[in-house]
Amino acid sequence: MLEEAVFITGAGQRIGLHLAKQFLAQGKFPVVFTYRTRHAAVDELEALGATGIQVDFTEPKAVDEMLALLDIEVSSLRAVIHNASIWANDEMIAKDPSLYAAMFQLHVEVPYRLNLALEPYLKRSRSDLKDIISLSDSSVSGAAGDYVAYLASKAALQVMSRNFAQKFAPDIKVNDIAPGLIMFNEDDSDIYKQNRLERSLMGIEPGPNVVWEAVQYLMSSSYTTGVSLPVDGGLKLV
Repeated sequence: MLEEAVFITGAGQRIGLHLAKQFLAQGKFPVVFTYRTRHAAVDELEALGATGIQVDFTEPKAVDEMLALLDIEVSSLRAVIHNASIWANDEMIAKDPSLYAAMFQLHVEVPYRLNLALEPYLKRSRSDLKDIISLSDSSVSGAAGDYVAYLASKAALQVMSRNFAQKFAPDIKVNDIAPGLIMFNEDDSDIYKQNRLERSLMGIEPGPNVVWEAVQYLMSSSYTTGVSLPVDGGLKLV
Protein backbone atom coordinates (compact mmCIF):
# COMPACT_ATOMS: atom_id res chain seq x y z
CA MET A 1 0.00 0.00 0.00
CA LEU A 2 1.11 3.54 -0.70
CA GLU A 3 2.34 5.69 2.16
CA GLU A 4 2.71 9.49 2.33
CA ALA A 5 0.80 9.82 -0.95
CA VAL A 6 -0.54 12.98 -2.54
CA PHE A 7 -4.17 12.64 -3.65
CA ILE A 8 -5.34 14.94 -6.45
CA THR A 9 -8.88 15.05 -7.82
CA GLY A 10 -9.40 15.76 -11.51
CA ALA A 11 -5.77 15.35 -12.54
CA GLY A 12 -6.41 14.09 -16.05
CA GLN A 13 -6.01 17.49 -17.68
CA ARG A 14 -4.77 21.07 -17.45
CA ILE A 15 -3.70 22.26 -13.96
CA GLY A 16 -4.34 18.94 -12.23
CA LEU A 17 -2.30 17.10 -14.84
CA HIS A 18 0.60 19.50 -14.40
CA LEU A 19 0.52 19.14 -10.62
CA ALA A 20 0.54 15.35 -10.86
CA LYS A 21 3.49 15.40 -13.27
CA GLN A 22 5.44 17.77 -11.05
CA PHE A 23 4.91 15.61 -7.96
CA LEU A 24 6.02 12.56 -9.95
CA ALA A 25 9.12 14.36 -11.22
CA GLN A 26 9.91 15.55 -7.70
CA GLY A 27 9.82 11.95 -6.53
CA LYS A 28 9.06 12.67 -2.86
CA PHE A 29 5.49 11.36 -2.71
CA PRO A 30 3.47 8.70 -4.53
CA VAL A 31 0.61 10.21 -6.55
CA VAL A 32 -2.98 9.00 -6.55
CA PHE A 33 -5.40 10.86 -8.76
CA THR A 34 -8.96 10.77 -10.01
CA TYR A 35 -10.14 11.28 -13.55
CA ARG A 36 -13.53 11.25 -15.21
CA THR A 37 -12.68 10.15 -18.77
CA ARG A 38 -9.79 7.95 -19.76
CA HIS A 39 -7.52 9.46 -22.41
CA ALA A 40 -3.84 9.68 -23.34
CA ALA A 41 -2.86 11.96 -20.43
CA VAL A 42 -4.24 9.44 -17.92
CA ASP A 43 -2.24 6.66 -19.57
CA GLU A 44 0.83 8.90 -19.39
CA LEU A 45 0.43 9.55 -15.66
CA GLU A 46 -0.01 5.86 -14.92
CA ALA A 47 3.04 5.03 -17.04
CA LEU A 48 5.01 7.51 -14.93
CA GLY A 49 3.95 5.64 -11.79
CA ALA A 50 0.79 7.38 -10.62
CA THR A 51 -2.29 5.46 -9.50
CA GLY A 52 -5.46 6.53 -11.28
CA ILE A 53 -9.04 6.04 -10.08
CA GLN A 54 -11.82 6.63 -12.59
CA VAL A 55 -14.83 8.33 -11.03
CA ASP A 56 -17.66 10.63 -12.01
CA PHE A 57 -18.24 12.63 -8.84
CA THR A 58 -21.66 13.78 -10.04
CA GLU A 59 -22.97 10.21 -9.70
CA PRO A 60 -24.86 9.47 -6.42
CA LYS A 61 -22.54 6.76 -5.00
CA ALA A 62 -19.34 8.04 -6.58
CA VAL A 63 -17.63 9.27 -3.40
CA ASP A 64 -18.28 6.05 -1.46
CA GLU A 65 -17.10 3.86 -4.34
CA MET A 66 -13.98 5.96 -4.87
CA LEU A 67 -13.12 5.86 -1.15
CA ALA A 68 -13.42 2.07 -1.17
CA LEU A 69 -10.91 1.89 -4.03
CA LEU A 70 -8.61 4.39 -2.36
CA ASP A 71 -8.58 2.36 0.83
CA ILE A 72 -7.19 -0.60 -1.11
CA GLU A 73 -4.31 1.47 -2.52
CA VAL A 74 -3.36 3.93 0.24
CA SER A 75 -2.46 3.68 3.92
CA SER A 76 -1.49 7.32 4.56
CA LEU A 77 -1.66 10.70 2.81
CA ARG A 78 0.69 13.67 2.93
CA ALA A 79 -1.69 15.99 1.07
CA VAL A 80 -5.12 16.21 -0.52
CA ILE A 81 -5.64 18.60 -3.41
CA HIS A 82 -9.20 19.42 -4.50
CA ASN A 83 -8.69 20.31 -8.15
CA ALA A 84 -11.69 18.72 -9.91
CA SER A 85 -13.94 21.44 -11.27
CA ILE A 86 -16.77 22.29 -13.64
CA TRP A 87 -16.79 25.66 -15.39
CA ALA A 88 -20.17 26.93 -16.60
CA ASN A 89 -21.68 30.38 -16.97
CA ASP A 90 -25.32 31.14 -16.27
CA GLU A 91 -26.25 30.95 -19.95
CA MET A 92 -24.96 27.39 -20.10
CA ILE A 93 -26.89 26.52 -16.93
CA ALA A 94 -30.09 27.96 -18.43
CA LYS A 95 -29.70 25.50 -21.30
CA ASP A 96 -28.71 22.60 -19.03
CA PRO A 97 -30.00 23.12 -15.45
CA SER A 98 -28.20 19.96 -14.26
CA LEU A 99 -24.95 21.92 -14.41
CA TYR A 100 -26.02 23.94 -11.36
CA ALA A 101 -26.30 20.90 -9.12
CA ALA A 102 -23.18 19.36 -10.65
CA MET A 103 -21.06 22.42 -9.82
CA PHE A 104 -22.17 22.57 -6.20
CA GLN A 105 -21.72 18.83 -5.86
CA LEU A 106 -18.20 18.89 -7.28
CA HIS A 107 -17.01 22.16 -5.70
CA VAL A 108 -18.68 21.82 -2.29
CA GLU A 109 -20.18 18.43 -1.40
CA VAL A 110 -17.32 16.28 -2.70
CA PRO A 111 -14.52 18.26 -0.95
CA TYR A 112 -16.59 18.33 2.23
CA ARG A 113 -17.06 14.57 2.26
CA LEU A 114 -13.48 13.85 1.23
CA ASN A 115 -12.04 16.09 3.94
CA LEU A 116 -13.96 14.19 6.60
CA ALA A 117 -13.22 10.76 5.15
CA LEU A 118 -9.53 11.38 4.48
CA GLU A 119 -8.67 13.03 7.81
CA PRO A 120 -7.51 9.69 9.29
CA TYR A 121 -5.24 9.03 6.29
CA LEU A 122 -3.61 12.44 6.73
CA LYS A 123 -3.17 11.93 10.47
CA ARG A 124 -1.36 8.65 9.76
CA SER A 125 1.30 10.55 7.81
CA ARG A 126 4.73 10.56 9.44
CA SER A 127 5.31 14.12 8.26
CA ASP A 128 5.00 17.00 10.70
CA LEU A 129 3.19 18.88 7.91
CA LYS A 130 -0.09 17.62 6.49
CA ASP A 131 -2.13 19.56 3.96
CA ILE A 132 -5.51 19.96 2.35
CA ILE A 133 -5.50 22.43 -0.54
CA SER A 134 -8.48 23.46 -2.65
CA LEU A 135 -8.48 25.38 -5.93
CA SER A 136 -11.19 28.01 -6.14
CA ASP A 137 -11.20 31.19 -8.27
CA SER A 138 -9.77 34.67 -7.79
CA SER A 139 -12.96 36.25 -9.16
CA VAL A 140 -14.88 35.15 -6.05
CA SER A 141 -13.77 38.35 -4.31
CA GLY A 142 -15.27 40.49 -7.06
CA ALA A 143 -18.43 40.12 -9.11
CA ALA A 144 -19.32 38.73 -12.52
CA GLY A 145 -22.99 38.80 -13.44
CA ASP A 146 -22.66 36.04 -16.04
CA TYR A 147 -21.16 33.55 -13.56
CA VAL A 148 -23.40 33.81 -10.51
CA ALA A 149 -23.76 30.07 -9.85
CA TYR A 150 -20.16 29.18 -10.62
CA LEU A 151 -18.69 31.87 -8.37
CA ALA A 152 -21.18 31.05 -5.60
CA SER A 153 -19.99 27.44 -5.60
CA LYS A 154 -16.33 28.50 -5.54
CA ALA A 155 -17.06 30.99 -2.74
CA ALA A 156 -18.59 28.16 -0.74
CA LEU A 157 -15.40 26.16 -1.31
CA GLN A 158 -13.32 29.02 0.13
CA VAL A 159 -15.57 29.33 3.20
CA MET A 160 -15.42 25.59 3.75
CA SER A 161 -11.62 25.66 3.53
CA ARG A 162 -11.39 28.28 6.30
CA ASN A 163 -13.73 26.34 8.55
CA PHE A 164 -11.91 23.06 8.03
CA ALA A 165 -8.68 24.88 8.89
CA GLN A 166 -10.18 25.61 12.29
CA LYS A 167 -11.67 22.15 12.63
CA PHE A 168 -8.48 20.23 11.82
CA ALA A 169 -5.93 22.49 13.53
CA PRO A 170 -3.23 22.00 14.59
CA ASP A 171 -2.79 18.57 12.98
CA ILE A 172 -3.71 19.42 9.39
CA LYS A 173 -3.25 22.69 7.52
CA VAL A 174 -6.15 23.60 5.23
CA ASN A 175 -5.71 26.28 2.58
CA ASP A 176 -7.13 27.45 -0.72
CA ILE A 177 -5.51 28.69 -3.93
CA ALA A 178 -7.56 31.23 -5.92
CA PRO A 179 -6.25 31.29 -9.51
CA GLY A 180 -7.00 33.98 -12.05
CA LEU A 181 -6.01 33.48 -15.68
CA ILE A 182 -3.67 30.49 -15.81
CA MET A 183 -4.11 28.84 -19.22
CA PHE A 184 -6.10 29.75 -22.31
CA ASN A 185 -8.21 27.15 -24.08
CA GLU A 186 -7.36 26.20 -27.64
CA ASP A 187 -10.56 27.74 -29.03
CA ASP A 188 -10.25 31.11 -27.22
CA SER A 189 -10.32 34.01 -29.68
CA ASP A 190 -7.53 36.58 -29.95
CA ILE A 191 -9.93 39.29 -28.75
CA TYR A 192 -10.87 37.27 -25.68
CA LYS A 193 -7.21 36.58 -24.92
CA GLN A 194 -6.30 40.25 -25.16
CA ASN A 195 -9.20 41.27 -22.91
CA ARG A 196 -8.16 38.74 -20.28
CA LEU A 197 -4.51 39.78 -20.42
CA GLU A 198 -5.46 43.41 -19.87
CA ARG A 199 -7.24 42.50 -16.64
CA SER A 200 -4.05 41.72 -14.72
CA LEU A 201 -1.04 43.82 -13.85
CA MET A 202 1.37 41.18 -15.15
CA GLY A 203 -0.36 40.86 -18.53
CA ILE A 204 0.76 37.29 -19.24
CA GLU A 205 -0.64 33.80 -19.59
CA PRO A 206 1.57 32.28 -16.87
CA GLY A 207 0.82 28.60 -17.33
CA PRO A 208 0.13 26.03 -14.62
CA ASN A 209 3.54 26.15 -12.99
CA VAL A 210 2.48 29.19 -10.96
CA VAL A 211 -0.12 26.98 -9.26
CA TRP A 212 2.58 24.37 -8.61
CA GLU A 213 4.67 27.08 -6.96
CA ALA A 214 1.72 28.02 -4.73
CA VAL A 215 1.16 24.39 -3.78
CA GLN A 216 4.82 24.02 -2.87
CA TYR A 217 4.71 27.13 -0.70
CA LEU A 218 1.62 25.98 1.20
CA MET A 219 2.96 22.46 1.70
CA SER A 220 6.30 23.71 2.99
CA SER A 221 4.94 26.41 5.30
CA SER A 222 4.52 25.35 8.91
CA TYR A 223 2.56 28.47 9.84
CA THR A 224 0.06 29.04 7.04
CA THR A 225 -3.49 27.75 7.38
CA GLY A 226 -6.97 29.07 6.69
CA VAL A 227 -5.92 31.34 3.82
CA SER A 228 -7.05 31.75 0.23
CA LEU A 229 -3.93 32.56 -1.77
CA PRO A 230 -4.55 34.62 -4.93
CA VAL A 231 -2.55 33.55 -7.98
CA ASP A 232 -3.91 36.08 -10.45
CA GLY A 233 -1.19 38.47 -11.56
CA GLY A 234 -2.64 41.42 -9.67
CA LEU A 235 -6.18 41.05 -11.02
CA LYS A 236 -7.77 43.10 -8.25
CA LEU A 237 -5.44 46.06 -8.75
CA VAL A 238 -6.28 46.86 -12.37
